[in-house]
Amino acid sequence: MKAALITGYGTPDVIRIADVAKPAPEPGELLVRVHATSVNRTDCGELGPPLIGRLFFGIRRPRRSIFGMDVAGVVEQVGAGVARFRVGDRVFGMCPIRRNGAQAEYVCLPESAPITTLPASIPFAQAVICEGAFYASATMTSLAVGPGTHILVYGASGAIGSAGVQLAKDRGAEVTAAVEARHLELARSLGADHVFDCASEEFARLGERFDIVYDSVGKMTIGQWRRLLKAGGTFATTDIGPWSQSLLLWLGCQVVRSKRVMIPVPRRSSAAPFLEELRDLMAAGRYRAVIDRSYRLEQIADAYRYVQTGRKAGIVVIVVAEEQTEGA
Repeated sequence: MKAALITGYGTPDVIRIADVAKPAPEPGELLVRVHATSVNRTDCGELGPPLIGRLFFGIRRPRRSIFGMDVAGVVEQVGAGVARFRVGDRVFGMCPIRRNGAQAEYVCLPESAPITTLPASIPFAQAVICEGAFYASATMTSLAVGPGTHILVYGASGAIGSAGVQLAKDRGAEVTAAVEARHLELARSLGADHVFDCASEEFARLGERFDIVYDSVGKMTIGQWRRLLKAGGTFATTDIGPWSQSLLLWLGCQVVRSKRVMIPVPRRSSAAPFLEELRDLMAAGRYRAVIDRSYRLEQIADAYRYVQTGRKAGIVVIVVAEEQTEGA
């Protein structure tokens, strides 16, 4: 099978399309023919992690040679003991980070992995959205976002931010989106109640009006978010922030048991039920994928280069196989 092979850290130039052995499912596993996957911020971080990141991904080289967390495709074979899936099932979900991922023609997944069936009405390319949505859902759940909550989503055009807007709205919150000027219409189309250009004077004049400020891109400074929070409000972020300030404040809040600053991390046990919820939201038209660009597997290095610019909106899709080739 063809795969995007990565055997060392570096720039996207280290990625090569190679023929590798097609995996075979062991007991309790399923073999998925990949139709679509994505390139996201996590993939780019794994390609060139800082020193501390190498403790997780591998000291000298990546522990795995095929990246890609989001996956959508068709079950081609099941191992002994698999009960939840059958050959021919359309599925989507997330690949475990400790084993080879979906940037290949086939991937083997444990039946226990966060994966579920995909209705025929949802194209594969629109289903590789799980990682960003999963991170956003952790904030919505941890902070009990719902009716009466006024939340600001900063960076609302990205994979996590666009998910945050939609999930918060579906829970009944009042949502304000802050984006670059070129993404204003996108934020409105996602259902945000109020939309601001994050570089505008109008946004700079906003005062303490939010219960939650959710920095979905990890770029806000302390001064930027503090002026926006009501007394007793919470700042939530997806990253350590400029000069690691969000991480330091979060550590301080842990010491004094304050919820002023939070870095919500999704619980592994919550992945499966969330995927069921996400599937139902998509099927009902209450959640949609925001697709910036699509690339073929052979063009995946270009996809990495584009994601590394930091300018993408929503997700960048890698089309591995066209849907009409399912029976080929």
